[in-house]
Amino acid sequence: MDLLFFCAAAFLALANGANDNFKGMATLWGSGTLSYGKALFLANVMTFIGAALALAIGGALLETFSGKGVVPPDTLQNPHFALAFALGAGLCVFIATVTRFPISTTHALLGALAGAGFFFNGTDVQFSVLLDKGLIPLAISPLLAVLLTWGLWRSRHHLRHIPIKWLTESAFLSRKTDKAGDLAHILSGSAVCLARGINDTPKIASIFLLGGVMFGEHTILLFCGIGLLMVVGSVLFSHKVAHRISHEITSMSHKEGLTGNLVTAGLVLAASVFGLGVSTTHVSVGALFGIGLMNHHAHKDKIIGILLAWILTLPSAFALAYGSALIITGL
Repeated sequence: MDLLFFCAAAFLALANGANDNFKGMATLWGSGTLSYGKALFLANVMTFIGAALALAIGGALLETFSGKGVVPPDTLQNPHFALAFALGAGLCVFIATVTRFPISTTHALLGALAGAGFFFNGTDVQFSVLLDKGLIPLAISPLLAVLLTWGLWRSRHHLRHIPIKWLTESAFLSRKTDKAGDLAHILSGSAVCLARGINDTPKIASIFLLGGVMFGEHTILLFCGIGLLMVVGSVLFSHKVAHRISHEITSMSHKEGLTGNLVTAGLVLAASVFGLGVSTTHVSVGALFGIGLMNHHAHKDKIIGILLAWILTLPSAFALAYGSALIITGL
């Protein structure tokens, strides 16, 4: 059972990398600033660095996604519960990846936690805790991303006159060369990938720790191992999701992409520090929605499809975790 659980948790990390790693680079590939290969390489490097830093910066998320307060302590110690939890979330994210939908691993984790918890405890699951810890931030964060991206872009004319050199010469770049603009855009995308690594690694680490994978004072090895699995998943499976978020939501310039990345990095890093269960997917794709709103190039049919996938993520993960628990307990 221990080996089976370890494989299920590793599968979750791999699926997370496949669906999520490229999201910080979507505006770079979509605007033509970087090729897919270069963007993927940079995304993976920065995600791995974020995973290594997550133990120091994103530790509050370990508690948020540990299941404590959601299901009784004896259930948390049940290896069948941990296995169903990991399988439900991993299968949900992987199925979304192969069907080209950018979904939230955070959403999948909450749905799987509820599904596995409901199987083993019925109505004793504290759904109100799930609502406070994750569902409310998940619902608010994409709206914030849309509004902040739109508002930051609309205010760019005023910001040009603020006497701050890095802001006027790097953020909106109207007076400098395209090369400087590309550099700022690349740095902003790198910041998003770094923030994603910091935000998602503790969530997956909490699954490993829940299943009894103990590293003691060497927990950094667990975090780096998760980062490596994310990179492998990204290399093997990320291309289809990457194409959808980069080219099928909206067209964009590098200035518009930079604006979206600044919003995404800021929101995700803030959530990591305060232990809020926001989704990098919801924030980054929400920023892309904001870009489409401001430049009037949004592909509405694609956006509607993604929104439907977001709505279905939680019940799908719930059902997959519940079904996994049925199979596991029947073995």
